[in-house]
Amino acid sequence: MEIHQPLPQAVESVAQAVEDLAVNAHISLRELKNTVAAVIEKKLPKYAQLMEMHPVIAARTVVGGATLTAYENGYAVYEEDGAHTVIAINRCGDYRYDFNDGTYEVVPAEVFEEAEWTVRMVMEGERRLENNRSKTVVINEVASLDCDGSDWSDAVMVDFMDEENAEMLAEEELRKLYAAMGKLTERQQEIIQLYFYKGLNQYEIAEELGIARPVVSKIMTAAIKKLKKSF
Repeated sequence: MEIHQPLPQAVESVAQAVEDLAVNAHISLRELKNTVAAVIEKKLPKYAQLMEMHPVIAARTVVGGATLTAYENGYAVYEEDGAHTVIAINRCGDYRYDFNDGTYEVVPAEVFEEAEWTVRMVMEGERRLENNRSKTVVINEVASLDCDGSDWSDAVMVDFMDEENAEMLAEEELRKLYAAMGKLTERQQEIIQLYFYKGLNQYEIAEELGIARPVVSKIMTAAIKKLKKSF
C-alpha cells in the first residue's frame, strides 16, 4: 500500500528542496556582476559547451518553475521545461519591451542594478527562449537550425554558410537556395542576413533598422515562406 505524504508536509519538502538549491539567491545584479568575470567572447557557448567547462556556481535559485544559475566565468543559464538558454551576465543592460501596437519602452539598466539579480535574468531568459522557439525553421529537411541556449548557429542561407555546412547540402539544394534568395525583397534579404548570419535577434534587428519588432517578425515570416516554396 502506497503511503502519500500529507499535503502540508509535501509543500514543506518542496520548499526545503528549493532552499537547498539556492545559492546567493537574493544578492543584487550589481553584486553578482562584481562577483563574476566579464564575458569578452562575442559568441556565446552552447549550453553543452558551457557545461564542458565545469563552471563554478556563483548564484542559483528557482523562480516560477524556472531554474537560474549564474557562474563565476560570467555566464548564466535560464532553464525551463527542459530548455536552456545561455546569457552573458555583464551584457544584461537596458531592457526593451515591445507592445502589440508596434511601440516599445526601454527600461534603463540602472533600474535593475540594485534589484535581485534574478529579475533581469528572468526577463532575459524568457525573451531568449521565446525568440529561440520562433526560430524553429526547417527548409525541406535539408538542414535545421541548432538551438542550444541562446545560440542559433550556422545559417542555412547559402551566402553565409561555412565550409562544414556547405558540405551538408547537395549541389541541387545549393542551386535552389541561390535562386530562392534572389526572389526576396531587399529588406527581406537584409533581415535574413542579420538574423541568420550576424546572429541578431528580432529585437536587435528592429533597433538596428529603426523599425518595430513586430514588423521584423512579419517580414521574416514572409521571407521564410518564400524560401520554403522553392523546395
